[in-house]
Amino acid sequence: MLGFSVYLGESFDRSYIETMLDKGFRYVFTSLQIPEEDSSQYFDKLKELKRLVGNKAEIIADASPHAFSNLGLSYKEPVILSEIGIDYIRLDISLELSDIISLLDKVKIVCNASTDAIDLLNQLQSQNVDMTRIMVAHNYYPRPETGLDKQFFINKNEELKVSFPDVSVMAFVPGTTLRGPVYQGLPTLEDHRKVHPLVAAKELLALGVDDICIGDTHINQSTINQFNTFFNKGIVSLQVQSETKHLDYFIGRIFHNRKDKARDVIRAEEARQTFKDEVMPENTVARKRGSITLDNVKYGRYMNELQIVNKSLNSNKAVNVIGHVCEQDLACIDLIDAGTAFQFVEGEE
Repeated sequence: MLGFSVYLGESFDRSYIETMLDKGFRYVFTSLQIPEEDSSQYFDKLKELKRLVGNKAEIIADASPHAFSNLGLSYKEPVILSEIGIDYIRLDISLELSDIISLLDKVKIVCNASTDAIDLLNQLQSQNVDMTRIMVAHNYYPRPETGLDKQFFINKNEELKVSFPDVSVMAFVPGTTLRGPVYQGLPTLEDHRKVHPLVAAKELLALGVDDICIGDTHINQSTINQFNTFFNKGIVSLQVQSETKHLDYFIGRIFHNRKDKARDVIRAEEARQTFKDEVMPENTVARKRGSITLDNVKYGRYMNELQIVNKSLNSNKAVNVIGHVCEQDLACIDLIDAGTAFQFVEGEE
């Protein structure tokens, strides 16, 4: 499932929250222990957040004993935690096993996947607790160079999945509006710090993650739409700009990459069956990665073949360059595999 972050020290963007919930994001992550924030606001802000979220998503609160003390709360009072809107407590510290088991009566818990999750899960399992009320989550890392090593991450996830196949694993991807005070993204993996959020999310799935959360304050509307079409419809949406009039015909239509996947280009399987116009040579320039091309009359029976170029190619008098994928979405081309559905949407660079 998908999640997004809302920070209690900031004004709530109600429109953004409602949009994310409407697009299928089912977790809201927040933190009760950010040094730069005035924690005296947290108690009321948690209640307000719960009112906004309702039953559309579950709230995960990252907590510490110090933060709880500032709020007049206690791990020994799970009923109160539930009443103020917390569905999951993320345990970034060690508690007595009896306190954790007591918490599970009213709230769910999230263990630290990168550190002590295996030991804690083994202890909890030995006490016959309901393991469906437990999640594990990796941290996000604001400071550059401190995000997790990919192989370490893979090893941890494999260990978790072998020992506890029914416990879901969460990790974070960066947003498009970066959060302070460092403003360098909030990813779990260092490799993802400057990566398109959807590309990072897809890789997390391949590396053993079940639940993906946006670490930063926001993703923009185009990225929200991309998450929605990819995760709910299985379609890769690419923002594009036209270079000739022909691209307009293809905007918004759904195509599939051929199942016999080419090395150098994405081939739209349906294009030659649906677009029958005679195409004269035009803009037959060199093709760079992200160029969108349409074969012209000089290619004979291949006329109207629609492609996305995957690597730099020379010009071809039989191939018109009709547009290009916007710079910010170039990495999303790699999400299109054999048989993958994709569509073009009008974009800006």
